[in-house]
Parts: sequence; C-alpha cells; structure tokens
Amino acid sequence: MNQVIAKELKNVRYTLGDPSASKGIYNQLKAAFPQGKEYQLFTEPVISGDKIIWTTEYEGNPVCITQISEEQQSLVKARLSAQITKLIEAAKNFEDQKLIAFLYKCIEIPALKDIFVIQNNGQENVVLTQWGFLNDTPGADKGILDKIINAKRVPMVFKVRFEDGTPAPNAEVSFEYEGKKEIQRSSSDATITLASVKEESYVKSYEIEQAQAINVKGHTCIEYGDYFIVVSEKADMLFKVTGSDGSIQPNQSYTFTWAGGQEELKSNEAGEITLPNIKINAEVSASHATAGISNFICEKGKAFYPLVIEIEVIEPEVPVQHSMKFKVVDKKNNPITEAEVTVQYNGKTEKLMTDSQGYCLLEDIEIGTQVKVTAKK
Repeated sequence: MNQVIAKELKNVRYTLGDPSASKGIYNQLKAAFPQGKEYQLFTEPVISGDKIIWTTEYEGNPVCITQISEEQQSLVKARLSAQITKLIEAAKNFEDQKLIAFLYKCIEIPALKDIFVIQNNGQENVVLTQWGFLNDTPGADKGILDKIINAKRVPMVFKVRFEDGTPAPNAEVSFEYEGKKEIQRSSSDATITLASVKEESYVKSYEIEQAQAINVKGHTCIEYGDYFIVVSEKADMLFKVTGSDGSIQPNQSYTFTWAGGQEELKSNEAGEITLPNIKINAEVSASHATAGISNFICEKGKAFYPLVIEIEVIEPEVPVQHSMKFKVVDKKNNPITEAEVTVQYNGKTEKLMTDSQGYCLLEDIEIGTQVKVTAKK
C-alpha cells in the first residue's frame, strides 16, 4: 500500500464510532464494491498510537489539492464529484437506503487539505483521507465536500474588450471550466454569459491564434462577480490582384506571412483574396512567384489592399513594306509617258500615271504581295 499522509487523532471526531473501527469499515466498503472498485475513493486507515496513517492502492506521488493551481483544483473537484456520483449510483443497485446513508457519512472530511491527487505517469486519481471524521476545532469550516459537490451554480457575465479598452462585439473566446471546453462569441453589447457555473470554480479564458492560446486569463467564479476579457482586435484583409494594365488577375497564387502564421491562397474570378482574422497593425507580407514581395499593415476599416502583377506588353509586329516601281515602254522599248497603269492587290484596285520617263510608283506594299498590273495609253 502507498502511504498518502499520517494525521494526529486530535481535534477530530469520528462519526462512525471509535477511530479503531475505521479499518473494519474500510474492509466493508471494499467488500461492497469489489468489481468497479469504487471503494478506492477512500484511503485505507491504519491506526498507529495517536496517529492514523492513510494509505491507498494507487501507485504514485500523493499531492494535496491545496498545493496545485486553481485551474488544476477545479478539474480535481469535478473529477471528485464524478467519482462520488459513481459511488452513490453503484450503491443504489443494492436498493439499500442504509448503505447510501452510511456512504454519505463516510465521505465527510474535515477540510479541503484532506483531498489528495495520486499522480503516476500522467495518470491522476483522487482520494479522500480523514473520511468519516469531523473537525471539532471551534470555527472550523463544515461540509467541505458538500460545497464541492453541491456547490451553488451562478451565471458568469464577461465583458469583452479590445486591448485599447473599447467593446469587442462578435469576438470568439474559448473557455475551460469544470473539466470541459467550449467556444463562445461575444454579443452585440460585447458580453459573454456562461449560464451555470459552480461557485469557486476556476474558469480559464483565451483566444486561439494559429493553434496557440493567447490572452490567457483565469477567473474564479463568485456570485455577482465582475469579469473582464481582453481580446485582440482583428479584421479580414481583402486583397485585389490586378495587372499593371489594370486587368483583373484570377488564379494567382500568393503566400501570405505574418507573426505566427503563413498561408497560401489564390485569387478568385474577381481577382480577390481574403485573409481572415488578422490583428490590427500586424505586418503582413504577400509573396508572388514573379511579382516578388509586397508588404502591408493590417488597418481597421480599410476597403482593400492592392496587389499588382507587371504585365509584359508585346508590340504587334509591323510588316516590312516596300515600294514597287513600274516602267511602261512600247515595242521598241521607248518609254510611254502619261500611260494609265492599273494595279490590283489584296482585293484593291489603284490607277497610276507614268511620268516623263515612263515610270509610275506603287508605294508601301508588304513584301510578298501579289500584284496584277495592266497599262494602256
């Protein structure tokens, strides 16, 4: 057996008879729940002179609940509540009200410091010492377990604010309490309400950014408590991708990088890319394979951020042109002046007149053009 703690038998009163009877009562509990081993909630008492040594079948290091953080305490209390519920439910199978009443007497403990967690390679088991005893010290707190198990539930209203103190509506906040996790979004008046939380429970709030918890804060639930949560102000960044000629550029791939994050996105048919939930004033770089890197600052209320890709303008190829010179002569090879020359090419017809040397000129004709020529005087 693993020793949890040794206690002096003073200022306490055993509600189940003489303290020496506690060992026999433990054996009765062990015999009552042999299969589910619900009895392991109770440590085994060993009377040694004026002390009682509490031991457990669980292996590991015993740690008092008062020596762990508020967050861990909240989880241990939730686990303890579940274990006691399991114990009572198992007892109901016997249909013996005396057994149930007997168990309620057993789970009495004098103080919170009599709850221990047995830690062993990541496994934790909750056990009770001093069970069946009551504290006879004047002014001692009573009904510790009853306060843990049957604690009053109250609403917790959180006021959600940006870092500059202004209200933060529609902000997403994660919560952990009583062994569960949930995500809530602040209302239009920048509040979040957890409707039913056990008093004295530890509640952790935080934001998630790139799978990391940020702005982590702990709260202890009390009736009419005043709770504040600070969140980072964020905005969606809309990028519009155009060419240097102003044309829309769809299907362009950009890699966006900012503190704690990186994402590759493509422009849609309208040339737009949306990068969601970026902190205000965060530096964001956008990298493109050919356009290089552009840097931006996330601004509140900004309509869009331009991304420009240089478009290469290809000048149309100008065809090579030439002038054709014709000479009109008679049969003796003498030039004929003022002869009418008709040229036909590319579906066009032009008329030219020869000069005093018998020449006429057809200007600016693309090389390779077929030209039909006839002449008459």
